[in-house]
Amino acid sequence: MEIIPVIDIMGGKVVQAGGGDRNTYSLLKSVLTDSIEPVRVITDLLNWYPFNIVYIADLDAIERQADNFALYQTLVQLFPNVTFWLDAGIKSQMCWQKLCVYSTITPIIGSETLIGGKCLLSSIGRDGGVLSLDFKNGEFLGEIEILQKPDLWTQRVIVMELDRVGEQAGPNINHLLELKQKGCNNQIIAAGGIRNKGDLVELADQGIKQVLVASALHNGSIVKSELVL
Repeated sequence: MEIIPVIDIMGGKVVQAGGGDRNTYSLLKSVLTDSIEPVRVITDLLNWYPFNIVYIADLDAIERQADNFALYQTLVQLFPNVTFWLDAGIKSQMCWQKLCVYSTITPIIGSETLIGGKCLLSSIGRDGGVLSLDFKNGEFLGEIEILQKPDLWTQRVIVMELDRVGEQAGPNINHLLELKQKGCNNQIIAAGGIRNKGDLVELADQGIKQVLVASALHNGSIVKSELVL
């Protein structure tokens, strides 16, 4: 199993996500770093463990389309050996194209913000990005056609349970397995609620090969020795 750390950025600072209500997110408090500056947080994170992929949620872009292109370019230049999965609130083909110019950035296509998703997903092909199926309190966020038609999904698909993020609620195993069966040719990636090694083992036993994790890393619930399963 591959653990993918998550960095949530709001107002140029790294914040601690919780429950999907972005208005209540506080500044990051972490056992891995004493900083809230994105570059320093990522540096400290990678000094702790050599992650191959880091997930970036640009909450300003997601909420207000305030793209931070200067930061994206800095990340590409400073961390050439890291692939960044970036959710910058893609709404359209134009938004997608703006992110495709960065050599080590893989754009996240979040159902929450996507408009005219069928057109974009059909045009980029199955390997052109990573689709995030976004849910909150059991409700799908986005155009229902995307959820209903796995043939539109990218090869890798994140199942993002926003209300479980940072809430120590545990992953929604049944929902993950339901979508895994629905998208039988897709690689399902779990996001939201991961608490400890036990959750990682359970997900691995169910065939989940990649997991997004934030709080459990920053609060020390998952330690370095537990990152290799």
